[in-house]
Amino acid sequence: MTTEAKPPSALVRVEGAARQTVMQVGLGVAGYVLGSIFSGGAVMRISERVGFISSPALAFIFGWVMQRLWLFVVLPAFGWAIGRFTELKSMRFAVTAALSGEIFALLLFTAVNGLDALFDDPGDLLARAVTLLLGMAVTLLAVSSGRRAAQDAQGEADAIAAKQKAEYAEYLAKLEQK
Repeated sequence: MTTEAKPPSALVRVEGAARQTVMQVGLGVAGYVLGSIFSGGAVMRISERVGFISSPALAFIFGWVMQRLWLFVVLPAFGWAIGRFTELKSMRFAVTAALSGEIFALLLFTAVNGLDALFDDPGDLLARAVTLLLGMAVTLLAVSSGRRAAQDAQGEADAIAAKQKAEYAEYLAKLEQK
């Protein structure tokens, strides 16, 4: 009898890829929802302290940063955890999760305001595209950072295990000498 492991069947590989995709889509939508909750609270607290922003450019930038908080804070946090605890590809996670969150946001926007409102302001579409690309880049960096943290933790664990193995071997050698 041989002990060689069979490679996984095509069905098992497809099932694994489907589970990864569902997780990435789910984290993208969850990132949007959580980010919207956080940004709503943050906008209320900041507006109480700062008040009305008189500069239209500053108000536009502040509004977009707060609206896209999910893309710049929450999704990268998810990406770091994904990089830390899984072997998913960085680019695949960043693109899939960001696009799924963005599509969910667009579906909500068009459900409330209508499809025509989506194309009324070309500057809005451009800002949405630019922030989406920036958010993908930040998430990609976060996944890579999480992966480095996992490698560092594995290195530390290997060093501790090697030290314990050497101590145990020394202990056994002393026992054998007695």
